[in-house]
Parts: sequence; structure tokens; C-alpha cells
Amino acid sequence: MACKIIVNRDSGNCERLDLDGLICMLGCEDAQIEYITKDTDWSAEGYDTVIVCGGDGTLHNAIDKCRNQQIIYAPCGTLNEASATSQTLTTVGKVNGESFSYVCACGSFTEIGYSAKNNRKKRWKSIAYLPQILKQYKCHEIAATLEIDGKVLEENTYTLLMVIKSHRCFGFNFNPSYKKNKKLYLLAIKSVGKDSIKNRAKMFFPFFRVFFCGISHPMSRKCWFLLPFDRLKMTLKDQQDFCMDGEKRQLCDALEISETALEKEVLIIKPPLFRHRKAKQDTKTDGRKL
Repeated sequence: MACKIIVNRDSGNCERLDLDGLICMLGCEDAQIEYITKDTDWSAEGYDTVIVCGGDGTLHNAIDKCRNQQIIYAPCGTLNEASATSQTLTTVGKVNGESFSYVCACGSFTEIGYSAKNNRKKRWKSIAYLPQILKQYKCHEIAATLEIDGKVLEENTYTLLMVIKSHRCFGFNFNPSYKKNKKLYLLAIKSVGKDSIKNRAKMFFPFFRVFFCGISHPMSRKCWFLLPFDRLKMTLKDQQDFCMDGEKRQLCDALEISETALEKEVLIIKPPLFRHRKAKQDTKTDGRKL
């Protein structure tokens, strides 16, 4: 069985990964090893099994690159949200054909997922996101029309539109209803207007209600709602920056969102990690250890 190991050097806990221990644990001593960074265009063509060592964004890219291969995910990121729900990933969300494992969102705070610096995440772990929370605390006006399972909602403006396939996001366990009904959920928080100090204060209350208090079951309120769905059509008036599993994507116009089964389920394992960061190892040009 041909096996390839992908190790993302930019992931938050990559430097603590015991790669030899992982190889021994999985019994893949003959595996080809390739070290990548966030911007590396890598391929696993010709391999039966791909072992992905990185964060949520690394897994996101692997799912689309390795559709017909067995993926084993060893989470080495900072938050590792995609691995928080289950030991296997059997379905993914789809946005106009592109897969996401747990979240696709635009608007307030979503920039946090892709804007934190890699060197700060490696050093400070989840604390590295705190400065981004303050920086990205601003109101958005996202004009969108939503059609949820055939029911069309009136066009409205939102400060956050989040499709979530998990009980948590950004470390907040706000959606425990997912554990009872494992479907895609749409969280929509309506806009309070243009970005200003006054509106930021007004925006605090619905965000506090949703993310700090949590939502135990599908719910619709005046300023926000969280609803499960099978099919969602989101029509955007303007192009928006989306966070898809920690990766930045610019999307516009009509977005068709649904859940689909994977041809081969993704196995999620707990990788062996050193207690402290290890020194960087030299690598050959083909990615194998010296």
C-alpha cells in the first residue's frame, strides 16, 4: 500500500509532532514524507493513503485533493475544530462544489480564522487569536437572500452568516443541538447598521447570547436564528470574504450549500506529541528526512 505523509510546517503544533512515533503507530515505515507550508501546492497522486498532519485548513485542502484516497488526519493545528466532534468524518459540507469539514462563514469575527500569524500561533497557541478578536470586532452589512429547504426569507442585511457542521467554532461550544441532530446549521445574526462604536455596543448582546450562553435547540429570534437544513441557497448582493475551515475564500452571487457523503471516510487519530517544541529537522528536496 503506497502511503504519503503531509506535514504542514505552519500548523500550530507541528514542531511538537513526534513523526517517528506516528509512523510506528500507523505501521507506515515506507511512507513518503513531504513538508509543506500554507502556500505549497502539493499532490498525493498515485498514493492509496494520505496521512495529513496539520490544522483544519490542511484537512480542508486534503479533502478536495484526495477525493478517492484514504485520508488519515492527525490534527496538529491550534484549535483543531474539525476533530472535536468525532473520530471519523463521513460527510462534508459543499459550497458550489468545494468541500468544507466544519464551517463556512462570513462577517463579524470570521477573519480571525485566517488572519492570525502562523509564528504567533506556534508560540502562543489559542492566545494568538485574542488580538484578532479586538481587531475584527466590527459591524458588517451583508445583503443576502436566504432560501432554506425551499422557504425563501426576505432579503435582509446580516453581520454574520455561518454554516456550521459541528457543535463548536473558534473554541465556543455554542451549538450542542448538533450532537442530537447532526446536520448542517445556519447561524444568521442580523446587522445593527454601519460600523460605529454605538453599533458595536449593540452588536455585543446577540453575540454574547449565541456564543457564550449557547443554543440548545434550533431557535429563531428577532435579531438572530440558528436552523438546521438540508439545502441552502444564499444569494449575496456583493462579494464577501469567507472563512472555510480556516482558509480564506472570496465568494459571491448564488451559493448552493448542502451536505454530501465522502467516498471514503476520514479517520481522525490523536498524534503523538512531544511536551515541548523540537528543533527543526533538515529535509531533502523530495521531503524525506535526512
